[in-house]
Amino acid sequence: MQPNGGLNTRNTINRMAQAMIDVGDGCTADDLRLKGFRTEQIEMFGSRATELATAMAQAA
Repeated sequence: MQPNGGLNTRNTINRMAQAMIDVGDGCTADDLRLKGFRTEQIEMFGSRATELATAMAQAA
């Protein structure tokens, strides 16, 4: 089940994954907050965004 109706969820995860890649290794929740993500978003989508960021980085 996707908490925000699917599209918003995917967009948030994609944006968060890209932010993680931009920050680089050692990206923290504080780094993501500085990029504009709310604590609730980080808690809800952080693990999925981390998986996506890892896959994107390996594909590059």
